[in-house]
Amino acid sequence: MLGDPINRVEGGLTGETVHGGLAEYCRLKTHQLVVIPDGIGFEAAAALPCAYGTARRMMFTKGRVSAGEKVLILGASGGVGVCCVQLAKLAGATVIAATGSQEKAARLRALGADHVINYAEQDFVQAVYGLYGKPARRGAGSENGVDVVVNYTGGDTWTRSLRVLRVGGRLLTCGATAGYDPPEDIRFIWTFELQILGSNGWGREDITALLDMVQSGRLEAVVDAIYPLERAAEALARLENRDVFGKLVIVP
Repeated sequence: MLGDPINRVEGGLTGETVHGGLAEYCRLKTHQLVVIPDGIGFEAAAALPCAYGTARRMMFTKGRVSAGEKVLILGASGGVGVCCVQLAKLAGATVIAATGSQEKAARLRALGADHVINYAEQDFVQAVYGLYGKPARRGAGSENGVDVVVNYTGGDTWTRSLRVLRVGGRLLTCGATAGYDPPEDIRFIWTFELQILGSNGWGREDITALLDMVQSGRLEAVVDAIYPLERAAEALARLENRDVFGKLVIVP
């Protein structure tokens, strides 16, 4: 298990910055290994580093999500998203989860989401306005909108994410799965004094904290399916088709 992919000199993310993904064996430096506590299986542990570690660093270390805040999570049914939902709830925030199907919406509610938006049926911007009002710069409207938006998709959701943030709101990002160069509307950033916070990878402390949370039952490592190595192409096809809730694990 990887301890710290942020250190690209002495390690990195296996399968991305270092060769070794989708392999029966891999070679790692000793300092990258983390002991799996009793009671946690290899499959659950395997789901934690990439998605969950990234989510924890983004939500807590960079994003400072806290009790009483309203948090909109786009792509909430993905590996990063399902962890963000759980972490926001653990922090005491109100969670609005956005996904693309009724089935995934039901699973997000079961995971703890307070509100679920099916973006295949409704525009998430208008849905947030319906829940919390349209943000304004002054007066009573300055309390409208959400405090935090988690957007690791980019694409055409980027500028729309800015429109639902209240004055001083925070947009958190750790990726751009739907496109890295969307149009921008800087007016929202300076007018509403918004913060754009990027997060890259995770630290060793994120993984050890997550393992402790899973062991204690406070956090669920959501594994949608487990595939043998020879069916890796099938698993990757499911990811590309967005036919996944949580993580897929491939075992040798």
